[in-house]
Amino acid sequence: MDSHAGQEAEGSLMSNPGHTGAALGAAVLAAVSLVGPAVEGEAPSAPPPPSAAGWWRTDLGAVPLGTAEDDNPTATALARQWSHYGQGQEDDYGRPSVVSARQDGLPAPPAGGDHTIRLRHSPGDTATQRKLYKSFSADSWPVGTEPFSQQDGSPKDVSGRYIVYQYISSAELRLTERGWINLAQLKEGYATSDGNHTSDPSWWVVVYNRDGRQFLDLAYWGEGRISDPLLDLAPYLDRWVKVEMRVYQQDRVEVYLDDKFVDVGRQSQYPVGRMHYVGSKVGDVTVTEEQGWIFGAGNYSNPSDPDSGSLVHVGPAAVLPLP
Repeated sequence: MDSHAGQEAEGSLMSNPGHTGAALGAAVLAAVSLVGPAVEGEAPSAPPPPSAAGWWRTDLGAVPLGTAEDDNPTATALARQWSHYGQGQEDDYGRPSVVSARQDGLPAPPAGGDHTIRLRHSPGDTATQRKLYKSFSADSWPVGTEPFSQQDGSPKDVSGRYIVYQYISSAELRLTERGWINLAQLKEGYATSDGNHTSDPSWWVVVYNRDGRQFLDLAYWGEGRISDPLLDLAPYLDRWVKVEMRVYQQDRVEVYLDDKFVDVGRQSQYPVGRMHYVGSKVGDVTVTEEQGWIFGAGNYSNPSDPDSGSLVHVGPAAVLPLP
């Protein structure tokens, strides 16, 4: 896959450096054990994330079924769960739909209930940024109180477990050689002395096409073309998959799929966690304001390649303390 303007797709699959998942720490209060019914022939996904007091978690059961448009009930309720899903930018983002998993032919999401967010990008559709953002300020971290405000600064330390359940449909996955899908990402917002407001991506989990096959990878900003070992996407299609990014600020970011360690990125490769502080330099300009930390999830595809197509359903999501 060729590099592209946003660079939110390329990366390298690094070997396991010996990190393994640890048991949840005492800060995690309770595990939710309800798992939706399995579909015949479907590999079970990992159990739903536990809950922790004072940490953000979605409740899609509180969002009415329907397409989020303007200030209708679906849009209003969805904005209480995710900070931004393209409000006012529908030409780029399209409109997410909150749907019944059963009616869409899916098993129930791992946390129970029936509501999921359907993010479909049809080939030829120029609205390629089918994604959801959860933003955290210094005041709202880690509970994620809405509405989010850029004026409230950024959290000092964003270490944590960033979790989202996703269902990737093989029937609608049509990636060209330039095609990719950003499933989960971490970003940081800031303003600079030249008057610009930016939200730079740092690390993300991506699906991409290589020689007609789809693979998964952990990528970071500015990395370029993937050249290392590849993780086959096929075992993760047509079922709920637990995607988790564990951020250890200024050290490493680990990736787990269904609670299995698959990859790690290092501070020495690209900064992990916060990096843009008031007074710091970004090229020739100075950071004047810290404007929030962002966890993104969904079906964000290459804006330079609208001919690809994909369908991703987003289920429960949460940010939790590290084990």
